[in-house]
Amino acid sequence: MSASDLVTLIDGPTVPLAALRFAWALENRGLSMRLDGSGHLLVGPGAQLTAEDRALIRNHRDDLITLISYEAPRVQ
Repeated sequence: MSASDLVTLIDGPTVPLAALRFAWALENRGLSMRLDGSGHLLVGPGAQLTAEDRALIRNHRDDLITLISYEAPRVQ
């Protein structure tokens, strides 16, 4: 993976551009992502997920959790 394949969030972590694009695609389709009380990733509604979505969620799970957990700094 090259540096151009990574995105550094403001004052935050670096994630693969592919994971960010996938998160945006899920959001654009009306799916939501959240963490349960144990920190497990939940994406739904599940009935709208394709087999490809499920594979990508498994592949990008840690990065999606990073994105969900990220809090952008306040703009002053």
